[in-house]
Amino acid sequence: MEALPGERELIRRFQAGDASAFVAIMNHYEPYLLGLLHRLTGDRSRAEDLCQETLIKALKGLPRFRSDSSLKTWLFRIAHNVVTDSVRGADPAGQSLEEMDERGRTPEAPHSGPQARIEEAQMRRAVERAMAGLPQQQREVLHLFYWDELSVSEIAAAMRMPEGTVKTLLFRGRQAMRGKVLHLVSEVAS
Repeated sequence: MEALPGERELIRRFQAGDASAFVAIMNHYEPYLLGLLHRLTGDRSRAEDLCQETLIKALKGLPRFRSDSSLKTWLFRIAHNVVTDSVRGADPAGQSLEEMDERGRTPEAPHSGPQARIEEAQMRRAVERAMAGLPQQQREVLHLFYWDELSVSEIAAAMRMPEGTVKTLLFRGRQAMRGKVLHLVSEVAS
């Protein structure tokens, strides 16, 4: 995920009363938030609702934003809290990653042929199915690290957990994924 150019200035303008600054912030981060929430919930409609809730909470909280963390980390923390609150009491196994949205973060090679695109799509589906079977926190940490390219410290801040816990979740998630993806890819290839 690329940083929003002029982010600090936009925050300052919004805090001074310029509502158009929030529109610029929202336009930049909404696709990333929606992608995160869709991958975590596996339900596009639900992800859109949670994204709206996240943006409303951000709108209400931005006047008090102190820049202790990056805006990106702060927004992802809000999204994490919104999705966590929404699944509290629900069966975590039911929260699966079924498919990437149409703005998926795995770009195609610019000159790839039809066979390469088919293979890439099969690999992407295999990874998504493997991730769907992971515990929610491992899924979320892997998503933030690989799809949204957050650092370990940014993930720790967004999820309000120690960096060591993030590293452990990344390690365990990678280990679990390794075997699952190899198995699923061999199924797809046959």
